[in-house]
Amino acid sequence: MKLGIAGDIAFSGLISTDSRRNDERFAWLAEELGKCDGLLANLEAPVVADERNRGKRAYLFADPDVMSSLLAKLKVVCVSLANNHILDCGREGLANTLGLLDKNGIFHSGAGLTEEQAGPVIFPFAGKMIGFVAWNHDSTNPARDVYPDVFLNCFDLPRAVRQINELRRSSDIVVASIHWGTDYSFFHERWQRDAAATLAEAGADIIMGHHSHTLQPFEFHGSKLIFYGLGSLSFGDFRKNGRMYALYRRTKHSAVFMVDEYLTITDIISTRELKGNRIVSGGRDISGRNKRLMVLSRIRDRSRVAAAVIRFHEKVLSRIYEYFFGYYMNPVRRLFQAGNIRKVAKLFR
Repeated sequence: MKLGIAGDIAFSGLISTDSRRNDERFAWLAEELGKCDGLLANLEAPVVADERNRGKRAYLFADPDVMSSLLAKLKVVCVSLANNHILDCGREGLANTLGLLDKNGIFHSGAGLTEEQAGPVIFPFAGKMIGFVAWNHDSTNPARDVYPDVFLNCFDLPRAVRQINELRRSSDIVVASIHWGTDYSFFHERWQRDAAATLAEAGADIIMGHHSHTLQPFEFHGSKLIFYGLGSLSFGDFRKNGRMYALYRRTKHSAVFMVDEYLTITDIISTRELKGNRIVSGGRDISGRNKRLMVLSRIRDRSRVAAAVIRFHEKVLSRIYEYFFGYYMNPVRRLFQAGNIRKVAKLFR
């Protein structure tokens, strides 16, 4: 058995509106994913619908034909729908997404029109039974209150432990997927580490975190695998106030982890998006990078000064750099776009 573990996928923006180039965009990644029996990921863009979530300012949505084609190309077998963008196109968008996944034989958990649809799922995979459950942490701003009749699995630790215990009885491998953490940060928080340890001790074999759009540390808790943030494997740009925006350059690096039935990481595929045109090899030593991040995480946890320095770098210095160089645009032109000087000044407040 070779199971692929990935982070956010959103076939939005140019991936849907200029789909003629998708064979080129995903050729390398599809070839690399041919090494696995199937892929687990967080599906963050719903199928497009006329409806828009009035509680959101930025929207993600994907063309149904494009989504069907790319889910098959990337060998996706199960997705999390518990995230802060799955309701961007409202109840209609969620219904369209559920219908498309069911039509294509792709399992899902995390959101639904009924509580049962949103709940855990067990499915056969390479001779094993996989139990999969997905939750969204409220800190990610899912704007779910706009649709009280829709079920979105929200992370509650005691309830999560109970669901994992139930899955453990009928599954060979239990996977817990959580949409959590801080946007654009390379570090997880101490509360995430404590929660992940509790889930692992309750019976979760793999904990796959996502939302930060960055590749955060991963580690073993005993024999259990914890990925705090898996990055964005494929994340098209999104619409905000009628305009199209791209994500920061730092979100373009990600990885896919290949895991066998013994929870051994047999391969790590480092990826990056090349100017939004195609996904190519990231060329990074992910294991070496992970060791450095774990060291920094421990220093950050033990020293308030170190934590403040890292926070200032991530919140201010890095964002200034990304703001001018992260959108593949001339930085001088970027500076003098309307309102941009004021936006940079706000970072120092």
